[in-house]
Amino acid sequence: MPEERIAVRIRRARLRRAAGAGVLAVAAVAGAVSGVVLAHESAPGHVASYSAPPLPASFTASDGAAYRRLAMTPVAGPAHRSASLTVTVGSDPIDVMASCEHPLGTRFLLVKVNGTAVGTVACQGPSRLTGLFVHPGERARITLVASSPETGWQFAAYAWTPPATARPAPAEPRLPHNFTGPAPITGNGNVQWRLIASHSGDWPADQTVTITAPAGTSNLELSVICAGPTGDRLQVSRISHGSPDGLLGSCDTYTPGQPVPGQATIDRQDGKPVRLTLRLRAPQADPAAYAKRTASWTVALYAEHK
Repeated sequence: MPEERIAVRIRRARLRRAAGAGVLAVAAVAGAVSGVVLAHESAPGHVASYSAPPLPASFTASDGAAYRRLAMTPVAGPAHRSASLTVTVGSDPIDVMASCEHPLGTRFLLVKVNGTAVGTVACQGPSRLTGLFVHPGERARITLVASSPETGWQFAAYAWTPPATARPAPAEPRLPHNFTGPAPITGNGNVQWRLIASHSGDWPADQTVTITAPAGTSNLELSVICAGPTGDRLQVSRISHGSPDGLLGSCDTYTPGQPVPGQATIDRQDGKPVRLTLRLRAPQADPAAYAKRTASWTVALYAEHK
């Protein structure tokens, strides 16, 4: 099937999953912190206790990037549903990290930059950094909003520098050979999906990949999975006739036992083979900073089992 005839419906898997959790998903660059503010909003209950470990002052990520904390909010409780940091962006990228006290409380915090909602940051489970895409010289007010008031929580902003020498990439992510997921096109009910083709590589050494599905009439599901501290920030585009032809979204992460994320559904009707060429690239805000932050990726095509 010629690439220009492939009907690709972009799903934006990250937004779909976040909406199911009642929240949105995100990402800036470093400088000076000019203020830390807890926003008071009316909420019932008492001030939440907080005994979780403090967010670290500095650390080195598994890919060698060095992080230093710029500022951290005080612990927010039921009377404080949001907290803000104001950052004047410099030359170093900025990430945010959050921590929550109660295991059944807030799982995600809504992130706003200069009043605009840009996604969420995970608040429970293993600490995960979220990058904020703003431009050098920009004054950015970063606000996190809790979705539920019953737990203590806080967040911190970090500046980071890439390692002097790139470290080996992590092991390539693995996807299941079969899974049950939503039906294509309509999304009504579940169907069985069967792996028919996959390729893996390392970032930044391998930035393009071509994958082919054999002839058949089954609908196809495309999944692009990344591993590494910044793997889920890599942007995935489709290439047609040597030029980018539509952004499919950010690379996804996958945890065994969880739903397999999909970047796009391909509705094929003529039964011919499908050939896709994809390109991975760094976030546009600061691509040079990601040149030495290694990641690994796996691209997979699944066919609907009829």
